[in-house]
Amino acid sequence: MTLGHIELQHVTKRFDNGHEALSDVTMVFPEGSMTFLTGHSGAGKSTFLKLLIRAEMPTRGKILVNEVNIAQMPESRLPRYRQNIGVVFQDHHLLASRTVFDNVAMPLRVAGLSEKDVARRVRPALTTVELDGKEGLYPRHLSTGEQQRVGIARAVVSRPKILLADEPTGNLDPDLSRHIMELFARFNQVGTTVIVASHDIALIESMGVRLLHLENGRIVSDGIPILQEAGPPS
Repeated sequence: MTLGHIELQHVTKRFDNGHEALSDVTMVFPEGSMTFLTGHSGAGKSTFLKLLIRAEMPTRGKILVNEVNIAQMPESRLPRYRQNIGVVFQDHHLLASRTVFDNVAMPLRVAGLSEKDVARRVRPALTTVELDGKEGLYPRHLSTGEQQRVGIARAVVSRPKILLADEPTGNLDPDLSRHIMELFARFNQVGTTVIVASHDIALIESMGVRLLHLENGRIVSDGIPILQEAGPPS
C-alpha cells in the first residue's frame, strides 16, 4: 500500500439544497507531495477537505486514500483511518480548560497510548513548532500565532501520513503566516503528504509548490507557479 497517496475519480458533491460544491473532480496527490488549494469563498476548498476526512460523503465518484475507497469504508474503521490524517483549522479548536500539553496529547490518549509514550511524542512535537517550555500553559496565555502552532502540534503528534489545513493563516499577520507555511513545508520534507487550503495567493505562490485553483467546484488550473526573480536595479 502506498501511504499518503490520494486520488479522486470524477467526484461530485451536491448538497440537499441543490448546491454543487464539487463537480466531476479528478486529481491525484502523490505520496509525499505538497499542494495548495485556492479559490473564492464557496469554491469548494473546505468541502474537498471534509470529503478526505469523511466528514462529508461524495454524491458521485470515488475517493481513494492509500488505495482504499473511503466512501465504502465501514464506520468501525473510521477512527483508525483518521489517526493517519492530521487536520489544522483556522479556528484552533483548543480546549480552554486543558494545558498546551494536554491539548496536543489528546489524539494520542484517544488512541490508547501509555502516558510514557504520550510524553515521548508531545514534547518533540512542541519543539518542532517552537513551543518549548510552554506545555504547562493554558490557551488563554498564548498569542493567536502560538495557539495556531499548538493546533499544528496536535495535528502532527500522531505522525500522520497526510496533513490537511483549512485556512490555517487566516487570522495571522504576514510574518506569522509565512512561518506557519514553512512549518508545513518542513513536515512535507520528511514525507508527509500536505494539502493546504488558503486565500493567501501571494504567500502560496512564493512557496513554489503545486497550486490548484478551484472555481465553482471545478479545477480551473493546476501547476507550479513560476517564481519571479527580481531584475537588476535601475
